[in-house]
Amino acid sequence: MLILYTKDNCQYCDKVKKVFLEKGTVYEERNIKNPEFLKEVQVRQARTMPFLVDTQSNTEIRESDEIIDHINEYAF
Repeated sequence: MLILYTKDNCQYCDKVKKVFLEKGTVYEERNIKNPEFLKEVQVRQARTMPFLVDTQSNTEIRESDEIIDHINEYAF
């Protein structure tokens, strides 16, 4: 499962979501304006968005270009 943490008005979040849409990638978006999701990223010490958690490979990625590379490599 792919969990993408995002925030409003974030060009990097929008960039990643656009690639996910183009590739038909199935993911769950969790916007950190929700206090529950904000706590989740704080526990993982993520300080910037977007932030991807890939539960299948137990991977956390904190940079938009690296998230896109990960999706392209594994072709979800």
